[in-house]
Amino acid sequence: MISIVYDVGLYRRLLARTVKKGDVVLEIGPHTGLSTLGYIKKASLAVALDKSPEAKECFKRIVKENKNLVFLQDDVRGFEAVKKVLRHTKRCDVLALDLGGGRYSDTVYKVWASWSGVFKPKHSVIRNRGLAEFLQRARIKDSSIRQCFTDDGWLSAWGRATPYELRKQLDELKYYTDINRSIKDDRKAEGE
Repeated sequence: MISIVYDVGLYRRLLARTVKKGDVVLEIGPHTGLSTLGYIKKASLAVALDKSPEAKECFKRIVKENKNLVFLQDDVRGFEAVKKVLRHTKRCDVLALDLGGGRYSDTVYKVWASWSGVFKPKHSVIRNRGLAEFLQRARIKDSSIRQCFTDDGWLSAWGRATPYELRKQLDELKYYTDINRSIKDDRKAEGE
């Protein structure tokens, strides 16, 4: 199930209710950790990822008090962040995504699609006003689109564990993430 909200209080309450005892949680954009505190005692493992220095500072205390919590400081739009999380878990039950709640729905969707393609969550909780407004205005007019899904929460109804196009995008993302290092290495080798 994918839940989308904008109100930060509702987001925190929904995330706390969604996480069940023993779940693995991947939280992208936990900011100061208030959303994390609502579920951390139930999770078997939580990996929180945020690029801000404020988050890093706040999570020092929270991690010290919760041995089931890992905090990583990185930009979620890069494949290096995915590789860091993969060192801790290969899957998640709940993917929580709060990139500030603003109207940048394209970025939020791309981040969700990339991360959920790798970690295949059963549940996603997303905080974003743009996506919420879009869905409020939308009405599906195509009867060929399913209304009910029998899959496990991830898009396994597509017929693949990871859709081909998404796998291709992840491979390209890794290529573009690594290409800068290759260019520098090539320049060093050439004596520039």
